[in-house]
Amino acid sequence: MDFMTIKGKEHYLYDNADEFRAFHTEKPLRHYWRDGVEGEWVKTDDDYVCQILRRMEIGKKSCVRTVCGTFDINNKREMLGEDGIAESIYSFSGKKEYFSKRVSKGQFLFAQYVAQGVDVTEAYKKAYPRAKSEIGIQQQIGKLLKTENVQKMIKEEIHKCLEDEGVTADWIIGRYKDIADLAERDSDKLRSLESLSKIAGLFDLNEKKSEQLTVFAGFTPEQLEEVKNGKATPLIHAAAEDATE
Repeated sequence: MDFMTIKGKEHYLYDNADEFRAFHTEKPLRHYWRDGVEGEWVKTDDDYVCQILRRMEIGKKSCVRTVCGTFDINNKREMLGEDGIAESIYSFSGKKEYFSKRVSKGQFLFAQYVAQGVDVTEAYKKAYPRAKSEIGIQQQIGKLLKTENVQKMIKEEIHKCLEDEGVTADWIIGRYKDIADLAERDSDKLRSLESLSKIAGLFDLNEKKSEQLTVFAGFTPEQLEEVKNGKATPLIHAAAEDATE
């Protein structure tokens, strides 16, 4: 058994149903966490027991928050009690590294919404409900998308979503190599070789360059399939000029 304290209240993660029953003899226990509603006790995929602290909609996704972290109920990612209580129950990655004095609640919420596919304007309005000026909102969105911590939060959440679908760095490199080895057209081979060369750091990077932040946000199952087929379209694309010393 383990627990974490949230706003002065202890929230527990029990090792199994028997341990849970030793403390809660009358409370119902739902056997599948994906069907749980807010306040219910549920089993994780490896038969630990925790409580649904919140059930909510983030973008087009139905999500639950527990001491194990925040989970999309329609994603194949499992909730495992063996992993213990999450460093941060508010992020899909479960990591705490996002939270620092330089990251505000609004920035964190904005990054979460964007990573889950909410339009950037709508994401800003959800994160900053008191904002009214459309011109001001667009200006602030531009600033947020260039903020290092916000970029990092969005990337981390999207990487987690991709990894849950099997789209890892090794998988991407493998696909590039397959194209370079098997493609019939020289142009396809060349593009794959150029991409692999960049990944390997073979290009001269000591010249002025344009760094691009490409965010693949809001994946539907169809869009994730496009990612796997190399056809995905970025929803956010910001370019920033910088010079490398």
